[in-house]
Amino acid sequence: MIFTIAVLVASQKKSANLKSVLFTLGAASAISIIGFVIFFLLARVSPGTTYTLTDARIDLVLGIFLIGFALYQFFVAKPKKHRTKQVISDGAAFSIGFGFMVLNTSTIIMYIPAAHVASYYSNLIKIELLAVMVLFSLIPAIVPPILLALIHSPKRINSIKNAVNKNSRYIIAAIFGLIGIFELIKAIQYIAK
Repeated sequence: MIFTIAVLVASQKKSANLKSVLFTLGAASAISIIGFVIFFLLARVSPGTTYTLTDARIDLVLGIFLIGFALYQFFVAKPKKHRTKQVISDGAAFSIGFGFMVLNTSTIIMYIPAAHVASYYSNLIKIELLAVMVLFSLIPAIVPPILLALIHSPKRINSIKNAVNKNSRYIIAAIFGLIGIFELIKAIQYIAK
């Protein structure tokens, strides 16, 4: 979803670069706030604790949830259709980036297992991990303007957008499935001890 909207913003006829920067700043603001809340307010605060049976149970539930979400994305979810001929004002680009990142639940869900892992470390390491997660989350917002600058062909960028839209549920399913399997394996290994 973020990639598609970023393509729309980056392919605007007037001030596309400014709109792309504002869109990315809006998305970065939203995911940074959400990430901060998950990493520092919802995760365990005491760094350096050891992995316990409670942690294994949490990982087991997270793993099952993530695999369930992956199966839903793979078998049930349908790709969303987006209108591509809209004009976006400079002022709206930031708000659109912020709003769509807040609604991007698949990205937000990835922060939960990362925050659980980060809860064992100091605040400095949590900040570093959060920064990496934010950069990773912004890839779909950053790539379209770069591609448009390199390709110079709206037809080619639209074919890329269409391929991503068509296969996005499979991409999401693969990412969440892998994270879920990792969480399950970690939990089962600890419980089996």
